[in-house]
Amino acid sequence: MKRTVLIVALALFSTAQPAASADSRIVKLCGPNHVNEAASTDDVRPNPDGYYVASLREQVSTGDPRILLTSNDDFYLCTRPAATPDMDATKALLLMKERVVKYLFVPAIRRDPGGPS
Repeated sequence: MKRTVLIVALALFSTAQPAASADSRIVKLCGPNHVNEAASTDDVRPNPDGYYVASLREQVSTGDPRILLTSNDDFYLCTRPAATPDMDATKALLLMKERVVKYLFVPAIRRDPGGPS
């Protein structure tokens, strides 16, 4: 009985660690149970002007308020639909399946895209 309780406690502790170390702003800004939308580990590419998100073909320039520094090791991307309620129907239909960057969490170690990393 004690061994089973110990095993269950260790399993819960080991699964809770990654969640505890994750940036809590991701849940707040992207929503609960959000999954990183970066297509791959090299989807977000630092460049002298900021960061290029290859899967969305979107440049996010340095100083953009959608860039948030994080202590996590990898880039984390949340998106939103490109179509907005204030668009006319034709433009909204054209952009219906498109997504744009909502927030881009950048590892603090990579915050200077033009400098050494």
